[in-house]
Amino acid sequence: MRTKNEPLPLPDYCFFTTETRNLKRTNKRIVGLGFWLITLVSTGVAASRWMQTTEQNDQSQQTLESIARYVARQETQIVAIDPTGRLQPGDPVFLAGEQGDYHQVGRVASIITPDSERPDDLPAEPLTRGRRVSITWYSWDVPADECQLFQHHSTGRLSEVVETLFPPAKQKVIRDQLSAAMARHGEDLSQAFIPLVEDSFRKSLPVIEDEFRLAVARHRDELDAAAHRWHDELVQERLIPMARREILPIVKKHGQPPAEEIGREMWDRASLFRFGWRAIYDKTPLPQKDLVREEWQRFVEEEAVPVLEKHMDDVVVAIQRSVRDISASPAIRKELAGVAEEIAEDPQSRQLVQTILKETFVDNERLHKVWREVWSSPEAEAAFEIAGQRLEPVIRQIGDEIFGSEQDGINPDFARVLRSQILRKDRRWIVAWHTGAGNGTIEVARTRMPYPIVYLAAER
Repeated sequence: MRTKNEPLPLPDYCFFTTETRNLKRTNKRIVGLGFWLITLVSTGVAASRWMQTTEQNDQSQQTLESIARYVARQETQIVAIDPTGRLQPGDPVFLAGEQGDYHQVGRVASIITPDSERPDDLPAEPLTRGRRVSITWYSWDVPADECQLFQHHSTGRLSEVVETLFPPAKQKVIRDQLSAAMARHGEDLSQAFIPLVEDSFRKSLPVIEDEFRLAVARHRDELDAAAHRWHDELVQERLIPMARREILPIVKKHGQPPAEEIGREMWDRASLFRFGWRAIYDKTPLPQKDLVREEWQRFVEEEAVPVLEKHMDDVVVAIQRSVRDISASPAIRKELAGVAEEIAEDPQSRQLVQTILKETFVDNERLHKVWREVWSSPEAEAAFEIAGQRLEPVIRQIGDEIFGSEQDGINPDFARVLRSQILRKDRRWIVAWHTGAGNGTIEVARTRMPYPIVYLAAER
């Protein structure tokens, strides 16, 4: 029997305690925190997928719009004159924009055949002479008859490759980089390489001189024949008449006054009596001879030489003025330049000079040995090591400017060269300028320009 104030007993399954209640509260908090974390992560993933889908939709929309424009474009066929006959089917036509940008608006469709073979849907040919080409024009905004056409082409020459790889802006960047590198390391490089250069010259000059003499000796007969031919054709026919006509008046102008003054003084000092009786005495059968020669030697040493020494300054001034006027004479300079140019353009003379220089420098094994010894020495290796350490960073920067980098990709100018020189693409193109009226002729551009659009792989 329980008393009046005794609590009722709990069933066996009701065993809650304070510790049990605290444990259930902690589990609820963990579950709630996990729920919100899962919700936030799911929301972020969904937003990312939505943005990606939107971007893909935008790209797809742009692609669809581009395809739609291509499919729905209104193509027109125009006929233009190709005065060079260089254009080929497939060559692109680019429209020059106001901001210096270009986009393709057409292409060369075909070469116009004679009237009997020309398609009927093409307009009538202009009356201008020249090969005619058919151009497919598919620009919506700019009509073809309002554009003036200029054709460009790539020659493939080394000068063109250099001009493409090194436009003015890039040349300035490279010059600045080299100037900065030389300002920082020029003194170290000079101290390392100048002794090597001096050693090369000091050891090379005797070898070059010896081999040059040997080469001249080996070709002596050819040189004599050339000199004889030059003497007949140039010296006798051109140089001597030119000297009489141009040089002698200049020499006479400046040299005659001091020469006359010297002559008068020598004449005043000369003794006709002394020369006369000695000449008579030399004709007699007396034993002593050569009195005239002895008197002449005495006169030169005691009379003539002092007179010349007295007027030497006047003689030097006369010579200087003569040389100055001769070198400044347009007629003399023109004649000498013509003679030098004629000798340089002579095939036999040019071949002879090339042979002698080739034997002196290119085929000179002793010279090659000297250079190998100098530039493979420990001093040279140390100099190259210094140069590599100092210049490697700037060389890498220049390489990135020319060829491109891993971060920025292939340089567009280098891509142009690769496509033109290796793949043989982008060799001909037409640039259309919206001038308001065209003349029906694809004129040859007077100024060179690189291919306006570079085709590079898109980043993924």
